[in-house]
Amino acid sequence: MKRLVRLQGLALPLTFSQLAFAANAFVTSCLLAKYSTLALNASLPGSMLEVAVSSLAISTFGYAGTICARRYGAGDLPGAAASIRAALVLTVLSAPLFVLASPLGHAVLGLFNTSPEVLAAESKYYDVLLANGFLTTLAAVLGGHFTGQGKTRFVGAVTVFGFLVNMAIAPVFIGGHLGLPVSGIEGAGWAATAAHAVACAILAVAIRLRPMGAAKRAVERHDYHEILHLGLPSGVKAVVDIGGFFAFTAVVAECPSAAVAASTAAFAVNGIYMAFPTGLAQALEIMTAMSDAPGRRTLLSSATALVALYALAFCLVLALAGESALLSFGKPDDAATLGDFRSTTRILLAILGVKAFFEPMVQVLQAFLRGCGKTATVFRVQFASSVLFWIPLYLGVRAIRPGVPAYWLTMLACAILSTALLARRRHLDGR
Repeated sequence: MKRLVRLQGLALPLTFSQLAFAANAFVTSCLLAKYSTLALNASLPGSMLEVAVSSLAISTFGYAGTICARRYGAGDLPGAAASIRAALVLTVLSAPLFVLASPLGHAVLGLFNTSPEVLAAESKYYDVLLANGFLTTLAAVLGGHFTGQGKTRFVGAVTVFGFLVNMAIAPVFIGGHLGLPVSGIEGAGWAATAAHAVACAILAVAIRLRPMGAAKRAVERHDYHEILHLGLPSGVKAVVDIGGFFAFTAVVAECPSAAVAASTAAFAVNGIYMAFPTGLAQALEIMTAMSDAPGRRTLLSSATALVALYALAFCLVLALAGESALLSFGKPDDAATLGDFRSTTRILLAILGVKAFFEPMVQVLQAFLRGCGKTATVFRVQFASSVLFWIPLYLGVRAIRPGVPAYWLTMLACAILSTALLARRRHLDGR
């Protein structure tokens, strides 16, 4: 019980930061929906492609926070600080990735059967968000300086503040108010970029004022090597995972407009719920890196119990208020569109309820193995479940064009398979 309480306590600030992220996505989606249906439908593919690109840098260099936690737990404060400095150097060197990704991303977006207007909006949003992706990577590395020490409250507070800034300025940018030269979907991208710049500035100043320990040592070759050796499998796994999800959203975008809007709304609601297991997974990874083998097993049991509680609570919320939340994205002045939207959301609510346990368990099991240093194992499992199973499955489903709910069922099948494979690898590799 003591470990469960400690785990939840460490996870709580990270959960609040994830909730702020989900709330920000929800608010941005609502604002774009009011601006135009085209902007809403273009937002998910454009943003997911940017996340797929930036996730390589975020997950690779962000793993420095886990390395920092292991070294900090072992009493090596100079080594812990050096891991963060090495990650900062690698982050700066990754800047050309975000520049070169622009023309490549346009070509990828053009592979899918969307209208020219939607494609143009997706491309504009994607280009702006590439700058945001670089700042997100920088924030992840700077935040690792504090999460590696178990100081999740400060990181959580800065993250929440950054998203509050985003939600405050997004209406101004999206509406093109106060003489801003951009509006609509481009404005949403610049609002997110500005908010992340604020968060990075706060974290950088805090590190300057509160360095980790008095003793320092120079960054050595093995610091870079450890980040790349352990972090790169996480980065490639994230690209595979999110890249597959981007293709999924692009395929869904080919469906009728009302069904696409319902799917986007369901993702926003699910994103709010996933803040709880995501924060838990981040805390579990940190505590696993700091613990011995017996302590790790107890931590995983505690995390599994918390996931079950989260899932039960979410299903109750869906039963009571799920439909009302999704209908906030509907168009009340268009009866036909609203009717199609409502019928799709009812099916998606049932699927969300089943996914509520399996998706969080995937996150928790992955975090446990990453905390054990088994990043290659996590990559292999995700490659098998995403590339060899899920992507061929939904592309096969695409051939018969069954509609949005059928696509969502393929996502549920992937979550169930990933849970089974990760649980098996936990017994083999997670000791």
